[in-house]
Amino acid sequence: MKRNTLARAAAGGGRLRRLIGIGLVSTTLLMGVELAIAQPASALPCRTNCGDPADDPLPVDKPSRPGGYEPLYVALGDSFGSGEGAPDAMLPWTNEKCHRSALSAPIRAAKRLAQHNQFAGNILYTSYACSGATLNQGPKLDGTPRDGGILTGQTSSGQPSQISQINARYGSRKIDALSISIGGNDLSYADILKDCSFGNCVPWDSPTRKMFDWDAPRLQASLRDLITAIQGDANGNGRTLAGNASYVYLTAYPDLFNDANAVTCNSTGGAFVEGFTTAENGVMRGYLQQLNTFLARAVTEANARPTAGHKPVWKLIAAPDFTRNGYCAATKRYINNLEMSLVAQQDASGTMHPNAAGHQEWSNQLYNVLSWIATSAG
Repeated sequence: MKRNTLARAAAGGGRLRRLIGIGLVSTTLLMGVELAIAQPASALPCRTNCGDPADDPLPVDKPSRPGGYEPLYVALGDSFGSGEGAPDAMLPWTNEKCHRSALSAPIRAAKRLAQHNQFAGNILYTSYACSGATLNQGPKLDGTPRDGGILTGQTSSGQPSQISQINARYGSRKIDALSISIGGNDLSYADILKDCSFGNCVPWDSPTRKMFDWDAPRLQASLRDLITAIQGDANGNGRTLAGNASYVYLTAYPDLFNDANAVTCNSTGGAFVEGFTTAENGVMRGYLQQLNTFLARAVTEANARPTAGHKPVWKLIAAPDFTRNGYCAATKRYINNLEMSLVAQQDASGTMHPNAAGHQEWSNQLYNVLSWIATSAG
């Protein structure tokens, strides 16, 4: 569904207000912009707003990495990786068509890596994440096409795959860390939210259950394709990523559905609420948990697969703990409801996505895992 359609739906009343513009909707993908994040030799200590990574104190008199090597961190993915739901007040999107934000968790983590860079010079970072991306193209249960994006071109933009875009920019250069946020669109999660909104997704014979039964094996097959694209099969065949990735990180999705008391949301009345019953929120949480299980299994399979030639280390980055910060939390909410999305970005696409505070928390999770980039000599 196109973004302007979601906006019109959001402007309507009644049950239409429950339509979730998950931002896993189809959008266009443009080339990522590389940030060469350099730091001065010294800086004043943090004095104000010290919770912001950009204000962390900097080390002084930093040595050079051997040979002047500059580490490279690349982020791929969908709307959760692009920063949908967290536009920057100064420049809402670094890429308008992908809703790629400077406040996204990956770029916040990259900035923090730069702040703690123990060596002189740059830490390079590029994001190709784009709202709407899936691993592969191919039909959904209802016959409508998936948009593609990671392994195949993204249809809505006519751009090549995100992996092809890495190759075009970096060729065979080593990639120190590659993070990937993917899987929600492959499980038709926007359609699941719509089914729970307009219908009853709880029964075992609901359209939601049928969609999941259709999508789940296809997602797992696409995750195996992703492994092959990055490291090849047992004979080294099928690899499409030109450079050697040292570490590949799949990022788990956070919980969206709890209130401030860690109780499953029940938001069936009032304006600007999504209108899901406790049971419906439980169903949607269950699918997210299964999605994270598929990602964990893919990591295990990738590490266990015999591979000729270079083989990266695969890891799962656990989602940050949002169990008291879901879309219905009265305080310290990390997930946008519909009203928050309309205010923040003038459309419904950021609904059920982390807001700026949520991406900040998520960036801490990423930074904790990626902090070796700032200390490794290469």
